[in-house]
Amino acid sequence: MVQTKLTIIGWQKFMSFLGNLAAASSAKAIGKYNASVAYQEAQYERKKAAVKAQIYKTVERPRLLDQQDQQYSNFFVSSLRSGAEMRAGDTPFKVALKNKQLQSFDLAISDYNSKVAVQDQINQSLLIEARGRGEEFKGKMTANTEYMKAAGSLLTMGQQSNDAGRLVIS
Repeated sequence: MVQTKLTIIGWQKFMSFLGNLAAASSAKAIGKYNASVAYQEAQYERKKAAVKAQIYKTVERPRLLDQQDQQYSNFFVSSLRSGAEMRAGDTPFKVALKNKQLQSFDLAISDYNSKVAVQDQINQSLLIEARGRGEEFKGKMTANTEYMKAAGSLLTMGQQSNDAGRLVIS
């Protein structure tokens, strides 16, 4: 009866050993998979940032400049229609200068906002990539824990076999 009990306990330890090895392998695979998904997501974010920068450069910024030119032209024509002369130091000239200054400021803000938006998206991609590296590390750490459990199961099984005077598995 004692012999049978040791045999069952030994078999359980052996199965635990195999289970720990399988869990370690799974943990590493899951960590690698999660890291690859995060890396692909990060690449996608970087591509979106590049597209956003290109759209601003080729579409939005030129559209803003055209809009500003049209607004200034309308202002200029309105001032001339009023009969005012555009001379340095006079009010129409100062207003025209102030309009150009405000338009330049608006363009600078638009450029800044575009750069910040693109940089924010790049930073987001870096955070996602770091999360992926963390997932891979977590998988490796879990695998190492499972390997240690497996080694513990083997050592326990070995101790029981030594105590019984024979291999306790069957």
